[in-house]
This record gives sequence, C-alpha cells and structure tokens, in this order.
Amino acid sequence: MLAGRALARRGLADNRLLMRNNNDPARNNARRVPTAPAMPPSSDDESTLSARPSTVQSVEVAVRILEAIAESGGAVRVTELARLLSMTKARVSRHLQTLLGLGLVAKGAQEGYVFGWKLLQLGRAAVRDRTITELAKPHLQRLRDTLQQTVILSLPHGDGCVVVLCVESRQQASVSVRPGTFLEFPKSPSARLSVALQSDVATLLGSRNDQRHGDAGAVHTGAVHAGAALASLTRLREHGADFEVDTQGTGLGGVAAPVFDEGGKLAGVVSLVMPSRVLAPRPPEEMVRALRQCTADIEAEYRWGTEPP
Repeated sequence: MLAGRALARRGLADNRLLMRNNNDPARNNARRVPTAPAMPPSSDDESTLSARPSTVQSVEVAVRILEAIAESGGAVRVTELARLLSMTKARVSRHLQTLLGLGLVAKGAQEGYVFGWKLLQLGRAAVRDRTITELAKPHLQRLRDTLQQTVILSLPHGDGCVVVLCVESRQQASVSVRPGTFLEFPKSPSARLSVALQSDVATLLGSRNDQRHGDAGAVHTGAVHAGAALASLTRLREHGADFEVDTQGTGLGGVAAPVFDEGGKLAGVVSLVMPSRVLAPRPPEEMVRALRQCTADIEAEYRWGTEPP
C-alpha cells in the first residue's frame, strides 16, 4: 500500500516536471532542433550540378545563332536574331560577344554579323571531301611547277578573303603564306577581287554606315574603297587578272584571278605571290595565261565534277 502511494506521488511529480518543460520556450526550441542535414556536395560536385545546365544551354543558344546566320545568307543584325530566336536583344548580344571573341562570328559591313575566320577554319577541317580547297590543290601544284612561284587559294570573307591553301615555290628563297591569314581589302589583289565580285560596287559608298551620321572621313574612305574595287574590275577585264606591285613595302607582289561556281557566284581566288621585280610594271602575259588556265581547270572540275585532261 505504501509502495503504491509512493509510485503515485512519483508519477504526479513526473507529470508536473513534464508540464513545466512543455511551457519552457528555451527547452521547447532546444528539443525541436532538427537533426543535422546531410552534408552538401563538395564544391566540385556543386559546380558541376549548377554549371552543367547553363553551359549546355549556352552552347545550344550559340548553335542556334550560328544556324540563323547560315540560313540568312548574309549579315544578320542583333534585332533580327532576337526575333528569329525569340530571345531578348541583351541575351543575344551577350552570346554574340562571346562568339566574336572566339572568332566564330565577325561584324559584317552592314551592321550585322557573319561567320568568323575561326568558323571557316573549323569548316575546312570538317568538310574536306571534294571541297574547292582539296579539289584545287593539284591544279595549284601544276601552276607552281609551271611558273616556279608560290600559289595560294583564298575564299571570300567580309571585307577581304582568307587564305585556305598555300603551295610554296620550290625555289631556295620561297614565299610562304600561312592558311588562315586574312587578306584585307583594298591592300591585296585577292581581297579586291573578293569584294568587287561579290558587291554592287555602285553601292559601296552607301554601305559605309558612318556616312549616315555625316562622317566626312567615312565618306572619303568609302570613295577610296569603291575606286579600288572598280579599278580591280578594270584590270581584270583588261589584263585577265588583278595585280599589285609592292605597295606594302615588303618587296612582294601578287597576281590574282577568280574562280566561279556553276551559278556564276565567286567561289574563290587563285593568286601568285612573288618578288615585285617579276611583276613590274605588269605581270607577263604568259604568267596571266597560265593563271587563267588554272582557274578555268578548277572551275570545270568544281562545276561539273570532271577533271580536265
């Protein structure tokens, strides 16, 4: 009996202690502290998880921009890209700046973006089977052996052209031009032909955007460029090629002739690079004749897939 009363009193005390503990906020808070969460992933894992989706997304946007430029057939403005891709101009501009820095796009002559020199290099590496570069190589080698001069093939690009193939002369002091070199208009005969044969020369003045803002220097530059393009076409018509005799102080000169595709569009430019003394005051007729035969042979194979005898 005494033992039962003792147990009852002990149970009542325990209940009172439990009630005091329930009314104590500090104890309640301490008791409600959740168990420690699982350890977060390491910094490497966390960066991988957070970066991977945005990186993939950035690549996808970049590819879509390049596809839009390819499908446009010319320079595309930021506004038009944003509309085509249903993106904000700010987002498109950010990606374009990255692509510009990588050489995958370039600023065109008319306030738009075109493919960059690096993309041309990658394209050449990826598509070698029967491209004009591979097709032209044996023809350039024959021309090199005939004239004993370095021969290059350039593809039109922006305000100039890019060298894609160089067949060096076998002479002891030969001239070499590295593939990927950009030949700038109007300094190079290859670049002049590339611009003149792709453009409406009469509109070259209007293509200089700064003229719209009354920039007298830009007007003068546009006039000089238009004049250079017209002079290039005149030399092509009168001599069968455009040529240059050491205007850059290198002691070298060049003779260039165009290659056209089946639609009459400029496909490339073949040029000879040599000491200026060989060209002054103008290239020998037999040199121009051999150059034009080379471009005609390339055109025949490039257009119709038949190699000349």
